[in-house]
Amino acid sequence: MSTLRDEGPHLLEWIAHHRSIGVDDFLLFSNDCSDGTDAMLDALAPFGVVHLRNAPAPGKSLQWSAFKAAWDHPLRKRATHILGIDSDEFVNLRPPLASLADLIQAANDPDAIVLPWRLFGHNGRARLEPGLTTEQFTRAAPAGCAYPVTSLQFKTFFRVGGPFRQIGVHRPRLKGKATGARWADGSGNLLPEGFAIAEQRINLFGLPEASALAQLNHYSVRSAESFMVKRARGLPNRKGKAIDLTYWVERNFNTVEDTSIAHLGAGLGKVLDQLLTLPGLAALQAAALDWHHRKFAELMRDPVEVKLFGRLLLSAGSVPLPEAAVRELVALYQASHV
Repeated sequence: MSTLRDEGPHLLEWIAHHRSIGVDDFLLFSNDCSDGTDAMLDALAPFGVVHLRNAPAPGKSLQWSAFKAAWDHPLRKRATHILGIDSDEFVNLRPPLASLADLIQAANDPDAIVLPWRLFGHNGRARLEPGLTTEQFTRAAPAGCAYPVTSLQFKTFFRVGGPFRQIGVHRPRLKGKATGARWADGSGNLLPEGFAIAEQRINLFGLPEASALAQLNHYSVRSAESFMVKRARGLPNRKGKAIDLTYWVERNFNTVEDTSIAHLGAGLGKVLDQLLTLPGLAALQAAALDWHHRKFAELMRDPVEVKLFGRLLLSAGSVPLPEAAVRELVALYQASHV
Protein backbone atom coordinates (compact mmCIF):
# COMPACT_ATOMS: atom_id res chain seq x y z
CA MET A 1 0.00 0.00 0.00
CA SER A 2 1.33 3.41 -0.87
CA THR A 3 0.46 7.00 -1.68
CA LEU A 4 2.03 8.49 -4.80
CA ARG A 5 2.37 11.82 -6.53
CA ASP A 6 4.42 12.41 -9.68
CA GLU A 7 6.46 9.19 -9.46
CA GLY A 8 6.17 8.27 -13.15
CA PRO A 9 9.85 7.77 -14.04
CA HIS A 10 10.35 5.22 -11.23
CA LEU A 11 6.91 3.66 -10.75
CA LEU A 12 7.20 0.61 -13.01
CA GLU A 13 10.53 -0.48 -11.54
CA TRP A 14 9.13 -0.22 -8.01
CA ILE A 15 6.07 -2.31 -8.86
CA ALA A 16 8.09 -4.86 -10.85
CA HIS A 17 10.59 -5.28 -8.01
CA HIS A 18 7.93 -5.94 -5.39
CA ARG A 19 5.84 -8.20 -7.60
CA SER A 20 9.00 -10.24 -8.29
CA ILE A 21 9.45 -10.88 -4.55
CA GLY A 22 5.88 -12.00 -4.00
CA VAL A 23 3.53 -9.04 -3.63
CA ASP A 24 0.16 -10.17 -5.01
CA ASP A 25 -1.82 -6.94 -4.85
CA PHE A 26 -1.06 -3.23 -4.83
CA LEU A 27 -3.45 -0.73 -3.27
CA LEU A 28 -2.15 2.62 -4.47
CA PHE A 29 -3.51 6.10 -3.86
CA SER A 30 -2.62 8.99 -6.17
CA ASN A 31 -2.59 12.62 -5.07
CA ASP A 32 -3.11 15.36 -7.64
CA CYS A 33 -0.59 14.05 -10.20
CA SER A 34 0.78 16.19 -13.01
CA ASP A 35 3.23 13.77 -14.65
CA GLY A 36 0.74 11.04 -15.56
CA THR A 37 1.38 8.74 -12.60
CA ASP A 38 -2.39 8.41 -12.14
CA ALA A 39 -2.84 7.34 -15.77
CA MET A 40 -0.05 4.79 -15.34
CA LEU A 41 -1.78 3.35 -12.29
CA ASP A 42 -5.02 3.01 -14.23
CA ALA A 43 -3.17 1.21 -17.04
CA LEU A 44 -1.72 -1.21 -14.48
CA ALA A 45 -5.15 -2.53 -13.45
CA PRO A 46 -4.70 -5.83 -15.35
CA PHE A 47 -1.59 -6.43 -13.24
CA GLY A 48 -3.33 -6.46 -9.86
CA VAL A 49 -2.99 -2.73 -9.18
CA VAL A 50 -5.99 -1.10 -7.54
CA HIS A 51 -5.80 2.67 -7.98
CA LEU A 52 -7.81 5.12 -5.89
CA ARG A 53 -7.63 8.89 -6.19
CA ASN A 54 -7.03 10.33 -2.76
CA ALA A 55 -9.13 13.39 -1.98
CA PRO A 56 -9.16 14.05 1.77
CA ALA A 57 -11.09 16.89 3.36
CA PRO A 58 -9.28 20.25 3.46
CA GLY A 59 -6.59 20.30 6.13
CA LYS A 60 -6.48 16.51 6.48
CA SER A 61 -3.28 14.50 5.87
CA LEU A 62 -3.08 12.89 2.45
CA GLN A 63 -1.22 9.89 3.81
CA TRP A 64 -3.38 9.27 6.87
CA SER A 65 -6.53 9.62 4.80
CA ALA A 66 -5.20 6.89 2.50
CA PHE A 67 -4.21 4.67 5.45
CA LYS A 68 -7.74 4.79 6.83
CA ALA A 69 -9.29 4.06 3.45
CA ALA A 70 -6.85 1.20 2.89
CA TRP A 71 -7.74 -0.46 6.20
CA ASP A 72 -11.42 -0.58 5.21
CA HIS A 73 -10.69 -1.81 1.67
CA PRO A 74 -11.56 -5.40 0.60
CA LEU A 75 -7.92 -6.00 -0.43
CA ARG A 76 -6.79 -5.44 3.14
CA LYS A 77 -9.49 -7.69 4.50
CA ARG A 78 -8.42 -10.64 2.39
CA ALA A 79 -4.67 -10.06 2.66
CA THR A 80 -2.42 -12.15 4.90
CA HIS A 81 0.29 -9.49 5.26
CA ILE A 82 0.59 -5.76 4.61
CA LEU A 83 3.51 -3.51 3.80
CA GLY A 84 2.93 0.22 3.68
CA ILE A 85 5.95 1.85 2.04
CA ASP A 86 6.79 4.75 -0.27
CA SER A 87 7.83 4.42 -3.88
CA ASP A 88 11.44 5.36 -3.06
CA GLU A 89 11.74 2.33 -0.75
CA PHE A 90 12.71 -1.13 -2.03
CA VAL A 91 12.63 -4.30 0.08
CA ASN A 92 16.09 -5.86 -0.10
CA LEU A 93 16.13 -9.57 0.82
CA ARG A 94 19.42 -11.22 1.66
CA PRO A 95 20.39 -14.40 -0.23
CA PRO A 96 19.20 -17.09 -0.26
CA LEU A 97 15.87 -15.35 0.44
CA ALA A 98 14.05 -14.54 -2.78
CA SER A 99 10.51 -13.75 -1.63
CA LEU A 100 8.54 -12.24 1.21
CA ALA A 101 7.28 -15.75 1.97
CA ASP A 102 10.92 -16.76 2.49
CA LEU A 103 11.36 -13.82 4.86
CA ILE A 104 8.29 -14.77 6.89
CA GLN A 105 9.56 -18.33 7.24
CA ALA A 106 13.14 -17.30 8.08
CA ALA A 107 11.85 -14.98 10.82
CA ASN A 108 9.61 -17.76 12.24
CA ASP A 109 6.32 -16.12 11.21
CA PRO A 110 6.12 -13.22 13.67
CA ASP A 111 3.29 -10.69 13.82
CA ALA A 112 5.56 -7.96 12.46
CA ILE A 113 8.98 -7.72 10.84
CA VAL A 114 10.92 -4.47 11.12
CA LEU A 115 12.65 -3.51 7.86
CA PRO A 116 15.50 -1.13 8.78
CA TRP A 117 16.25 1.75 6.47
CA ARG A 118 19.53 1.95 4.59
CA LEU A 119 19.92 5.49 3.23
CA PHE A 120 21.22 5.67 -0.35
CA GLY A 121 22.73 8.87 -1.73
CA HIS A 122 22.79 10.53 -5.15
CA ASN A 123 25.93 8.62 -6.21
CA GLY A 124 27.35 11.76 -7.82
CA ARG A 125 24.45 12.02 -10.27
CA ALA A 126 23.34 15.56 -11.02
CA ARG A 127 20.64 14.81 -13.60
CA LEU A 128 17.68 12.48 -13.94
CA GLU A 129 18.46 9.79 -16.50
CA PRO A 130 16.58 6.75 -17.80
CA GLY A 131 17.44 3.53 -16.02
CA LEU A 132 16.82 1.61 -12.82
CA THR A 133 17.09 3.23 -9.42
CA THR A 134 18.60 0.05 -7.98
CA GLU A 135 21.39 0.10 -10.57
CA GLN A 136 22.11 3.83 -10.69
CA PHE A 137 22.26 4.51 -6.95
CA THR A 138 24.59 2.06 -5.23
CA ARG A 139 26.33 4.27 -2.65
CA ALA A 140 24.87 4.31 0.83
CA ALA A 141 25.35 4.99 4.52
CA PRO A 142 27.58 2.44 6.26
CA ALA A 143 26.09 -0.30 8.39
CA GLY A 144 25.39 0.94 11.90
CA CYS A 145 25.17 4.62 10.91
CA ALA A 146 23.48 6.12 13.99
CA TYR A 147 23.17 9.81 13.15
CA PRO A 148 20.99 11.48 12.11
CA VAL A 149 18.21 9.45 13.70
CA THR A 150 16.60 9.22 10.24
CA SER A 151 19.19 6.57 9.40
CA LEU A 152 17.74 4.35 12.16
CA GLN A 153 14.13 4.51 11.09
CA PHE A 154 12.22 1.60 9.59
CA LYS A 155 9.00 0.38 7.99
CA THR A 156 7.02 -2.66 9.10
CA PHE A 157 5.83 -5.75 7.24
CA PHE A 158 3.00 -7.11 9.38
CA ARG A 159 0.45 -9.90 9.60
CA VAL A 160 -3.19 -8.89 9.18
CA GLY A 161 -4.18 -11.39 11.86
CA GLY A 162 -1.94 -9.67 14.40
CA PRO A 163 -3.18 -7.29 17.12
CA PHE A 164 -3.33 -4.29 14.79
CA ARG A 165 -6.09 -1.85 13.90
CA GLN A 166 -4.54 0.48 11.33
CA ILE A 167 -1.66 0.97 8.93
CA GLY A 168 0.85 3.59 10.09
CA VAL A 169 3.65 5.55 8.45
CA HIS A 170 6.39 3.46 10.08
CA ARG A 171 4.50 0.83 12.07
CA PRO A 172 0.91 -0.39 12.44
CA ARG A 173 -1.33 0.94 15.17
CA LEU A 174 -2.17 -1.48 17.96
CA LYS A 175 -5.59 -2.67 19.06
CA GLY A 176 -6.07 -0.93 22.37
CA LYS A 177 -3.19 -1.83 24.71
CA ALA A 178 -2.50 -5.13 23.00
CA THR A 179 0.46 -7.05 24.33
CA GLY A 180 2.09 -10.30 23.37
CA ALA A 181 2.71 -9.40 19.74
CA ARG A 182 5.86 -10.98 18.31
CA TRP A 183 8.02 -8.42 16.52
CA ALA A 184 11.20 -9.51 14.74
CA ASP A 185 14.08 -7.33 13.60
CA GLY A 186 15.73 -7.44 10.18
CA SER A 187 17.78 -10.44 11.26
CA GLY A 188 14.77 -12.41 12.49
CA ASN A 189 15.53 -11.90 16.19
CA LEU A 190 12.60 -11.18 18.46
CA LEU A 191 12.45 -7.60 19.70
CA PRO A 192 11.64 -6.76 23.33
CA GLU A 193 7.95 -6.40 24.21
CA GLY A 194 8.72 -2.83 25.23
CA PHE A 195 9.47 -2.09 21.59
CA ALA A 196 6.36 -3.93 20.40
CA ILE A 197 4.03 -1.81 22.52
CA ALA A 198 5.87 1.51 22.06
CA GLU A 199 3.52 2.65 19.30
CA GLN A 200 5.20 6.05 18.88
CA ARG A 201 8.70 4.65 18.51
CA ILE A 202 9.85 4.91 14.90
CA ASN A 203 13.60 4.37 15.24
CA LEU A 204 15.96 1.59 16.26
CA PHE A 205 18.33 3.71 18.33
CA GLY A 206 20.07 1.68 21.00
CA LEU A 207 19.26 -1.68 19.41
CA PRO A 208 21.84 -3.86 17.64
CA GLU A 209 22.21 -3.37 13.90
CA ALA A 210 20.12 -6.15 12.35
CA SER A 211 19.71 -6.70 8.62
CA ALA A 212 20.91 -10.28 8.10
CA LEU A 213 17.56 -11.18 6.48
CA ALA A 214 16.35 -7.90 5.05
CA GLN A 215 16.76 -4.15 4.85
CA LEU A 216 14.76 -1.41 3.17
CA ASN A 217 16.80 0.44 0.56
CA HIS A 218 15.68 4.05 0.86
CA TYR A 219 16.43 6.17 -2.21
CA SER A 220 15.08 9.40 -0.76
CA VAL A 221 17.21 11.80 -2.81
CA ARG A 222 18.13 10.08 -6.11
CA SER A 223 19.72 12.61 -8.50
CA ALA A 224 20.00 16.31 -7.65
CA GLU A 225 17.54 17.05 -10.48
CA SER A 226 15.03 14.55 -9.10
CA PHE A 227 15.47 16.05 -5.64
CA MET A 228 14.57 19.50 -6.94
CA VAL A 229 11.36 18.18 -8.50
CA LYS A 230 10.57 16.28 -5.28
CA ARG A 231 11.04 19.53 -3.37
CA ALA A 232 8.47 21.24 -5.58
CA ARG A 233 6.03 18.35 -5.04
CA GLY A 234 6.27 18.20 -1.23
CA LEU A 235 5.78 15.35 1.22
CA PRO A 236 2.50 13.43 1.59
CA ASN A 237 2.46 13.30 5.38
CA ARG A 238 4.48 16.34 6.45
CA LYS A 239 3.31 19.44 4.58
CA GLY A 240 5.19 21.68 6.99
CA LYS A 241 8.50 19.84 6.60
CA ALA A 242 10.86 21.57 4.20
CA ILE A 243 12.61 19.60 1.48
CA ASP A 244 15.76 21.66 1.52
CA LEU A 245 19.52 21.47 1.97
CA THR A 246 19.07 20.07 5.50
CA TYR A 247 16.87 17.26 4.15
CA TRP A 248 19.51 16.51 1.50
CA VAL A 249 22.46 16.53 3.94
CA GLU A 250 20.70 14.21 6.38
CA ARG A 251 20.03 11.61 3.67
CA ASN A 252 22.73 11.91 1.03
CA PHE A 253 25.21 9.30 2.23
CA ASN A 254 27.57 7.89 -0.42
CA THR A 255 30.04 6.33 1.98
CA VAL A 256 30.05 2.68 0.95
CA GLU A 257 29.08 0.63 -2.08
CA ASP A 258 26.00 -1.52 -1.51
CA THR A 259 24.91 -3.68 -4.45
CA SER A 260 23.30 -6.36 -2.27
CA ILE A 261 19.93 -5.91 -3.98
CA ALA A 262 21.41 -6.90 -7.35
CA HIS A 263 20.64 -10.61 -6.87
CA LEU A 264 16.95 -9.71 -7.22
CA GLY A 265 17.52 -7.88 -10.50
CA ALA A 266 16.74 -10.79 -12.81
CA GLY A 267 13.28 -11.20 -11.32
CA LEU A 268 12.69 -7.47 -11.48
CA GLY A 269 13.71 -7.35 -15.14
CA LYS A 270 11.43 -10.21 -16.10
CA VAL A 271 8.39 -8.59 -14.50
CA LEU A 272 9.28 -5.17 -15.91
CA ASP A 273 9.30 -6.62 -19.42
CA GLN A 274 5.80 -7.97 -18.76
CA LEU A 275 4.59 -4.59 -17.53
CA LEU A 276 5.83 -2.80 -20.61
CA THR A 277 3.63 -5.00 -22.80
CA LEU A 278 0.51 -3.45 -21.23
CA PRO A 279 -1.11 -1.00 -23.66
CA GLY A 280 0.18 2.55 -23.38
CA LEU A 281 2.50 2.08 -20.40
CA ALA A 282 5.81 2.59 -22.20
CA ALA A 283 4.54 5.84 -23.73
CA LEU A 284 3.20 7.03 -20.38
CA GLN A 285 6.54 6.34 -18.71
CA ALA A 286 8.39 8.26 -21.42
CA ALA A 287 5.96 11.16 -21.08
CA ALA A 288 6.47 11.20 -17.30
CA LEU A 289 10.24 11.38 -17.73
CA ASP A 290 9.79 14.28 -20.15
CA TRP A 291 7.49 16.06 -17.68
CA HIS A 292 10.13 15.80 -14.93
CA HIS A 293 12.79 17.29 -17.21
CA ARG A 294 10.46 20.16 -18.15
CA LYS A 295 9.56 20.75 -14.50
CA PHE A 296 13.23 20.97 -13.60
CA ALA A 297 13.84 23.44 -16.45
CA GLU A 298 10.96 25.54 -15.12
CA LEU A 299 12.46 25.51 -11.62
CA MET A 300 15.83 26.62 -13.01
CA ARG A 301 14.25 29.90 -14.11
CA ASP A 302 14.02 30.84 -10.41
CA PRO A 303 17.36 32.09 -9.00
CA VAL A 304 16.52 30.73 -5.54
CA GLU A 305 16.10 27.23 -6.97
CA VAL A 306 19.28 27.55 -9.03
CA LYS A 307 21.24 28.43 -5.88
CA LEU A 308 19.87 25.41 -4.07
CA PHE A 309 20.68 23.12 -7.00
CA GLY A 310 24.26 24.39 -6.90
CA ARG A 311 24.47 23.79 -3.15
CA LEU A 312 23.24 20.24 -3.63
CA LEU A 313 26.12 19.64 -6.02
CA LEU A 314 28.57 21.21 -3.57
CA SER A 315 27.26 18.96 -0.80
CA ALA A 316 28.51 15.87 -2.57
CA GLY A 317 27.98 13.47 0.31
CA SER A 318 27.45 13.44 4.06
CA VAL A 319 30.06 11.93 6.36
CA PRO A 320 28.95 9.55 9.13
CA LEU A 321 29.87 10.81 12.58
CA PRO A 322 32.11 8.82 14.93
CA GLU A 323 30.43 7.06 17.83
CA ALA A 324 31.72 9.55 20.42
CA ALA A 325 30.23 12.48 18.49
CA VAL A 326 26.90 10.66 18.20
CA ARG A 327 26.82 10.04 21.96
CA GLU A 328 27.58 13.70 22.64
CA LEU A 329 24.86 14.91 20.27
CA VAL A 330 22.31 12.55 21.80
CA ALA A 331 23.21 13.74 25.31
CA LEU A 332 22.94 17.38 24.23
CA TYR A 333 19.58 16.74 22.60
CA GLN A 334 18.24 14.96 25.68
CA ALA A 335 19.48 17.71 27.98
CA SER A 336 17.88 20.39 25.81
CA HIS A 337 14.48 18.69 26.07
CA VAL A 338 14.32 18.37 29.85
